[in-house]
Amino acid sequence: MVTPLVFIAVMVAVPVLLLLVLRINAAIVFLSLCLGSVLVQFVGKNAGSFVNLFSSSEAAHTYGVSLVLLLLPAVFTMIVMIGTVRSKFRLLLNILPAVAVGLVGLLLAEPLFSPGLRGAIADTSAWHNIQQLQVLIVSVSTIVSLLFLWLQRPGRESGKRGHHR
Repeated sequence: MVTPLVFIAVMVAVPVLLLLVLRINAAIVFLSLCLGSVLVQFVGKNAGSFVNLFSSSEAAHTYGVSLVLLLLPAVFTMIVMIGTVRSKFRLLLNILPAVAVGLVGLLLAEPLFSPGLRGAIADTSAWHNIQQLQVLIVSVSTIVSLLFLWLQRPGRESGKRGHHR
């Protein structure tokens, strides 16, 4: 079995690598992850009840549905946004929101893991450090993602005022 520390590293590193290699706008994926968190909060119980109609597995209901609701908006956004970061400078800037996606994704997903996995993760010093920095991670991630989005604003060409030719 994979050690909890390796699991934590993979949970953070895989989104970062995917976002950078596929040149996906990580700030928009970050916002999609936040949307997934809202879905878990407001739709999770109802979706879980719906899944119970088709599945007798309590574990699938309790953990699987919530994780799917959390990650689905981010995964769809990643698919749609492939190749949206074009310049090398913007790709460099994209590293910060990509790390934000990995860290905040881990923070949001951890409560949705099975009790055994949560317990194994909780025993690591890395998870303890991440939890201690949780407020800072979420705050800085939000600011970085917003700044990246604001930098993406299309510039206005001189002489044109938005009129079509």
